[in-house]
Amino acid sequence: MKTGLFSLALLSAMLLTGCDDGAKSVEWYQAHDEARSAKFEACKKDANPRGTEDCRNAIDATFRSGSYTKSPEKGW
Repeated sequence: MKTGLFSLALLSAMLLTGCDDGAKSVEWYQAHDEARSAKFEACKKDANPRGTEDCRNAIDATFRSGSYTKSPEKGW
């Protein structure tokens, strides 16, 4: 009985953790332009672009580097 409860608790903890093991950091994406732009484009096509840690980091690195397409200046 104790083994079953322990196994269930361990399984629940693993499922609730939900970490993204393959995620690269914002700093890594800032240092690797090609990988950043490829990941940024792939994430833009997703229904939830900021749904994974890796996509959030790629998007944040893109905006921090200023390599996104800026809006034209308004002449008002």
